[in-house]
Amino acid sequence: MIDQTLATERDAVALCAQGIDKFVHWRADAMQSIDAAIAADDSYATPRIVKAWMLHGAGDAALAESIGTLIDEVQQRLPAPVSRDHQLLSALKFASGGNREAGAAILAQWLENNPTDSLMHLLLQEEYFWMGQFEHMRNVTERAAPAWLDDTDGYGAFLSLRSFANEEAGYLDSAERFGRMAVEIDPTDVWGAHAVAHVLLMKGEMRSGIEWLKSLCGQWQQANQMRHHLWWHMCLFLLEVGRYEQVLQLLTTEVRDPDSALVVAAPAATIDITNVASLLMRLELYGVDVGDHWHVLGDICAGRVANHGSAFSNTHDMMVLAATGQYRKANELLASMREQVLSQSGSLALSYSVVGIPVCEAVLAHRRKDYQRVIDVLGAVRGDLALMGASHAQRDVYYYLLVDAARKLGRSDLQGVYLDDIALLGFSNVSHRAAYAGACV
Repeated sequence: MIDQTLATERDAVALCAQGIDKFVHWRADAMQSIDAAIAADDSYATPRIVKAWMLHGAGDAALAESIGTLIDEVQQRLPAPVSRDHQLLSALKFASGGNREAGAAILAQWLENNPTDSLMHLLLQEEYFWMGQFEHMRNVTERAAPAWLDDTDGYGAFLSLRSFANEEAGYLDSAERFGRMAVEIDPTDVWGAHAVAHVLLMKGEMRSGIEWLKSLCGQWQQANQMRHHLWWHMCLFLLEVGRYEQVLQLLTTEVRDPDSALVVAAPAATIDITNVASLLMRLELYGVDVGDHWHVLGDICAGRVANHGSAFSNTHDMMVLAATGQYRKANELLASMREQVLSQSGSLALSYSVVGIPVCEAVLAHRRKDYQRVIDVLGAVRGDLALMGASHAQRDVYYYLLVDAARKLGRSDLQGVYLDDIALLGFSNVSHRAAYAGACV
C-alpha cells in the first residue's frame, strides 16, 4: 500500500508542475492547478510562491495583502538549503515592494546558471517589460538561446518570449521568425501570436495582421486574459483600415465581453481596463462617436483611485474618469498618486513620479480641451514613457494625444517633431497611418 502522505506530496508536486506549465502557456486555468497543489499538501512552499508571482503580475495593488500573506506562508515552509524557491521568494519581496530592478537582478542571476528554466524566463521578461528595459529582455533570451534545443521541454514557449523580446528591442525580422516558429510548434501559443502581431503593427502591415490573427483566433479558447488582448490587437489593425463599426462590436463581444467567464471572475482586471480605455481613446481621436461605452468602466475606475500597482494602468483609469465626467475622482487619483508614491523609492515610484503623474495630468487636460497643457506636460516626458513599461504599441496612444493637441493648436512644427519621434521608436510609414494622416511633416 502506498503511504498516503507520500501520495499527497506526489500529487502536489504534479499539480504544481501542471500549474506552472499552464502559466507559462498563458492558460486560464493555471491558478486552479496551483490552488489544487496547495490544497494537496499544505507544507509545500512552491505553489504558494508561484501563486504570489502570478498575483504580482496583475499589477494591481488590491492584491498586495494576498501577496504578503503568501510570502509569509512561504517563509514558514521553505526548507533550510538555498533553492530555486528561495530565489523566487527573495526576488518577489523586492519586486512586490516596488523595487523591480532588484528582483529582476536575482531572477537574471538564476538564469545565468539555469538558462532553460521557463518559469524564470517568463517572470523576468515581465519584470523587465514593466520597467521598459527592452534591451535587457532581449539580452536574457539571446544569452540563453544556445542552451535551448528543438526537443528541450518548453522550447516553443521560450521562442515566444524570445520573439517578443526581440520585437520590443527593435529586431523585427528576428522577432517575426521566432514568433512564427513558436506558433508552428503550438498553434495555441498566444504569446507567439501576440509577438508576431506586434511585429506586423510596427511594420505597418495592417491587413497581414488581420489575417494573422483571424487565422489563429479559433485556438484561443483555453487562454487567459491574453485572449482579450489579442482581440485588442485585432482592433488596432481594424482601426488602421477604417473598420470602426467592427471595432465597436468587438469591444463588447471579444475585448471585454461582460458575460465571459474571465470578466465575470475578474471584472477589474487591469489588462482589460487598459485594453478598453485605450481603444475608446483611439476611436475618439479618430473622430468616432463611442456612445456610452466609457461608462462600462466608470464605477470600476472610480474605485481604483488609491490603487497604485501600475502607473500605466492608472493613466487608463484617468482616461475613463475624465471621459465619464468624474473630475472629482480624477483629482483624487492625482492627489493619491502624489501622496502615496512620491515619498517612495524604486522603479515603481520612479515610473509614477517621472511619467505616470504627468501623463495623467495630460489626459485630464486633453479632455478639458486644455491642449497647451497637454503639450507642456506630456511633451516634456515623452522620451521617458517607457519607464511605465508596456509595449510601443500600447504607449502609442500618448503620441496620439500629443499630435492631436498640436493639431488643435495649429502647431505644425510640433506635429513634425512628434512624428519623427514615433518613427524613431520603430514604427514604419508613420505619416501614412490613420491616426497621423494629415499631420504636418
